[in-house]
Amino acid sequence: MKHFLILFLLLIIGESVFASRTRITSQSSGNWRDISTWDLGRTPQNGDIVVIDALHTVTVITNNGTCNGAPDSHLYVSGTLTFSNGSKLRLGCASSVTIEVGGLLAGGSGGGSSKKLYICENEQWNSGDPDVPGFYVFGKPLPIELMDFSAEVSDSYILLDWLTAAEENNDYFEILRSKNGLSYEVIGQVAGAGTTNNTMIYEFEDYSPLEGLSYYRLRQTDYDGKSESFSPIAVEFTVEADGSCVLTVYPNPCPGSCKAKLNECPKGSPQVRLMMTDATGHLVNEVYDSRNFDGSFDIHIDKTNNLKPGVYVISAIIGEENISEKIIMK
Repeated sequence: MKHFLILFLLLIIGESVFASRTRITSQSSGNWRDISTWDLGRTPQNGDIVVIDALHTVTVITNNGTCNGAPDSHLYVSGTLTFSNGSKLRLGCASSVTIEVGGLLAGGSGGGSSKKLYICENEQWNSGDPDVPGFYVFGKPLPIELMDFSAEVSDSYILLDWLTAAEENNDYFEILRSKNGLSYEVIGQVAGAGTTNNTMIYEFEDYSPLEGLSYYRLRQTDYDGKSESFSPIAVEFTVEADGSCVLTVYPNPCPGSCKAKLNECPKGSPQVRLMMTDATGHLVNEVYDSRNFDGSFDIHIDKTNNLKPGVYVISAIIGEENISEKIIMK
């Protein structure tokens, strides 16, 4: 069987971190406010997930406004976050700054202790404090940072896979499926990684996929029973019939005795109608044939049956399928 899969993401605004947050990552060392520092060609905004790569040092050199009423941002530092000239980084309430293992929060040069990190207008750190190596967390990080959730077809099942960049107290994932995108059923469960700052890769195979359009989503549950659901993806899974009949006439041109053979027809069709017409469309021969032992159909053609030299058309009708082939009688 041939299987076809169309996968697309639903643009649904809701509770999901995956649907509503943008991930922006440093592509070089530089100034926080320099767009060339970041991979999206813009500077980080309130509400982003911000990643400072392990090879990069990003420096806050100017104040970035206020955190009053700002949406929460989540900063993951695998490289170095530093400050200069009394600058301050202010993040909205419920934000977090995670210094990963190997990462560093450093005071930088100039400004004494006036360089500061705020969350919800509460000072978390200033440059008079010691540098902070990882692992350390300011604020409350996202329980799960879901980087990707996708699906692909493999043989007769749907393979779901997803990636997380960070996990905290993650007990397990549930995989849910829906036919209408409204009511979901749990079809499987995959154990989580607990607490980790490593990229984790998960897979789940649905061996009984629904034909047509269906929806999959993830629900993550912590050890304390709190859960979080992520936005769904939609999958179009269709099964094509087992091939089409192939009609072969041989030898062609026909020297006087030849054969028409029908192969690779769909199962469930026990009989075929074979017709032969001349160039004017006049029916000169018609037979009904049953399948051979190998699943094919065939008919012998012999010009002794009042067939004059010329062009004829062999037609095979099986179910709703009609296949034709020209034959030249010598």
